Amino acid sequence: MKDIIATNLKFIPIAVKFNEPVPPDHPYYTDLSGLRGTFKRNMLFRELNMDLSEDKFDAKLFSGLKSFVFLAGMPGSGKTTELLSYKKILNKPDVFFVIWCSIDEELDINDMEYMDIVIFQLEKLVERIKKEDIRINDSVINSMNRWFDLRIKEINKKISAEGGFEIETSVNVKTPIFKLFTFVSKLKASITSVKENAEIIRKTFRYRFPDFANKFNEFLENVNEKIREENKGQEVLFIIDGLEKTLTADIRKKIILDEQNRIKQIKAYTIFTLPIELVAERNKLIQNFKVLNFPFIKIEDAKGEKIKDAYDRLKTFIYKRIDKKLFETETIVDKVIEYSGGSPREILRILHYAWLMSDEKAEKITENALDAGLKKLADELAAYLTPEYIDKLKVIHHLNTENKSVEYDNIIQEMLEKLVIMEYNEGTLKKPNPVIK
Repeated sequence: MKDIIATNLKFIPIAVKFNEPVPPDHPYYTDLSGLRGTFKRNMLFRELNMDLSEDKFDAKLFSGLKSFVFLAGMPGSGKTTELLSYKKILNKPDVFFVIWCSIDEELDINDMEYMDIVIFQLEKLVERIKKEDIRINDSVINSMNRWFDLRIKEINKKISAEGGFEIETSVNVKTPIFKLFTFVSKLKASITSVKENAEIIRKTFRYRFPDFANKFNEFLENVNEKIREENKGQEVLFIIDGLEKTLTADIRKKIILDEQNRIKQIKAYTIFTLPIELVAERNKLIQNFKVLNFPFIKIEDAKGEKIKDAYDRLKTFIYKRIDKKLFETETIVDKVIEYSGGSPREILRILHYAWLMSDEKAEKITENALDAGLKKLADELAAYLTPEYIDKLKVIHHLNTENKSVEYDNIIQEMLEKLVIMEYNEGTLKKPNPVIK
């Protein structure tokens, strides 16, 4: 049983799973756009050179620009759910041909490099081309196939010399596009399943990356021409999600910061999620890319008053998962939203803790259960507060009361990463996590 509206307390753990984003057609989905202070989704669409007045993308005018946008934000802000809505909104004949890439689902989050991602992008693109039977010029595909055939032979020679298992691609294929799909899918499979092979494949592609990028871009431009001819989109748009779920900050830093020169060689419209710890490197990234902050939902104004629209829609967010009758009073729901700080994920986490602390024979979530859940969550979060963090929290609280901005430093960055403080607007407003406060 899954994806149900909880009408009994025992179903609440199913309804509040907080690590599963939902697409726009899901029963749990709630449109939370327009609630994030100065951030508006149209800002991102403008960065993609869309004509918002006509909901179109002018390929003749903008095809050569290839905007690459990093969408940065704290864990739990709802980036993946938001991107899934972009996938639906933007994937249409007058706009983009969207290729969705969940790197945390199909690549090895414990061991990943940029080479893995770009091969994965190509696999997902070819997969959709094949599925929709888009007629790419055989000469372009055959050129790609010859390049990959040579690279795989080169890779297999190195693998064989080390006594490993070679990449098998001698499958009987009927069409050039299916052959290309075989090449890239076998490469990706080998990267994710055989560590020794992964290192050889990555090294080979790094060494020949300018040549690979040229082949990729040539192929992509032909795809763009064909999707316009077949009225399937004006330009390919890659949405790459899941980087923050990779195992370590070092992996993420290496992929984004160390590979900037290679990333910009791939000429494709792209949205790429940026983990919170790399927002500190924004000044390095904006030399080549566009960076937008995706903040938490603003649930109170500058005077500390509740923002009614935010509370109303977050109540809808809750009631789509849990029957309203399961709350002893509506005040409890207001309190859940207040202590979430405007984070959709924290709403679900608090609801889970309230359920966890509920009496076994209870039929509703009570205020006592919620308070006990908040206390448990607060104890867990506060257990790792250092004296330095506590001093900084006092400073932030004081600045908030005077409506002054908080100066950024390394301690602030650490506190953001650990959700000790929460960020709003374009990163200009920072507040203590209400549970800790």
